[in-house]
Amino acid sequence: MRLFSIFTSMLCAIVLYMAAPAESYLAKSATTIFHSAYADHQHGKPLSKVQISSVKLTSEKKWNLKWKKVSGANGYEIVRATEKNGKYKTIQKISSKKTLSYTDKTTTPKKRYYYKIRAVHTNGNTKKYGAYSQAVTVENITMETDWKITQYGNNNGRQSMFYTIKDTHRHFIVIDGGWTEDADMVRRIINNNGGHVDAWFLTHPHADHIGAFCAIYKDLKNISIDKVYTVKMASQKLCLANAPWDSVDAYEKFRSMNIRQLKYVHSGDRLNIKGLNIEILSAYEKKIDQISSDLLNDGSMMFKVYGKNESMLFCADIGKRPSNYLKKKYGKKLKSDYLQMGHHGNGGLKKDFYKLVNPNIAFFDAPAWLMQNWNGTYSTPENEKYMKSLGCSIFSFATTPNTIILK
Repeated sequence: MRLFSIFTSMLCAIVLYMAAPAESYLAKSATTIFHSAYADHQHGKPLSKVQISSVKLTSEKKWNLKWKKVSGANGYEIVRATEKNGKYKTIQKISSKKTLSYTDKTTTPKKRYYYKIRAVHTNGNTKKYGAYSQAVTVENITMETDWKITQYGNNNGRQSMFYTIKDTHRHFIVIDGGWTEDADMVRRIINNNGGHVDAWFLTHPHADHIGAFCAIYKDLKNISIDKVYTVKMASQKLCLANAPWDSVDAYEKFRSMNIRQLKYVHSGDRLNIKGLNIEILSAYEKKIDQISSDLLNDGSMMFKVYGKNESMLFCADIGKRPSNYLKKKYGKKLKSDYLQMGHHGNGGLKKDFYKLVNPNIAFFDAPAWLMQNWNGTYSTPENEKYMKSLGCSIFSFATTPNTIILK
């Protein structure tokens, strides 16, 4: 009997010994599974980027933001800056997954702000963050540091070029103006904006660009002009020798005028007009004479205007021949948010030039017959299609006046 008891005790000991590793393994496996699930929640699929659905100015000092829910988030962080690519500071931490809007009441009236939002998942002392959203700001409202740029068309269905640039302090800049027949419209727009022009840019001496200016300057009446900027173009004789098909009538008229505010610009010049920075990228020079025979068009003033956060490139009537030269000279510097297409969008610069600019909006100074190629000889539809392939929105005379806010 004693031997049986000893044998039983030994057997139990062996069974317990054999069972212990299995129990330990099961316990360890359960722990591993628990921690694995926790790890998947904490370190698995990253939180999605926040999509901001709207940003509105509900009063002078209240900016309202709304965004879409991010799966897995139980909070959000909002940051703010006064420049799109500036330094952002956290202005609000939200600790509820149900809160999907916020009103910033700590702003200064007429000052532009940019916002970003990221999703947060908090578990105890551990935080997991998603990537910040794209920077957003209020659109279609002019702030203190903004400039409003407007494109105008020709009332008689002709191609032309006429833009105005103005700020909230009533500073006013004119670019070209169109034909002589456009003079009354141009005069009216200037008078509606105070009757004073801080700077008038004349890109080149073709009638569809400087005709209105010549008519107005001949009899300014109550309009005052501080400065007139233009290119020092080749002589009329040289222009015609290179392009006998061209007309220099408007050029000769312009040259005969005594414009006391006149100032010639050159490639590389930098101007500051009432706080608006302008860089001249191209203007007639000997290099243009070497690479082109179309001096009046290819010798046009190409310039870039810089807002605080955005820019717009004006190409006037420059065509394909200077494209390679300008690409090599400026490269990535050509990148701009907005673009005025060369030569009304017909012909104009090469596609790889426009690819470097890669704008959000492209302006075609063209009426329907030119945009739609009614006579079968214009490349405007092809250029429009290409710009759309880059993701551009298109503005033309079909919807003028067309306005953007240069932020």
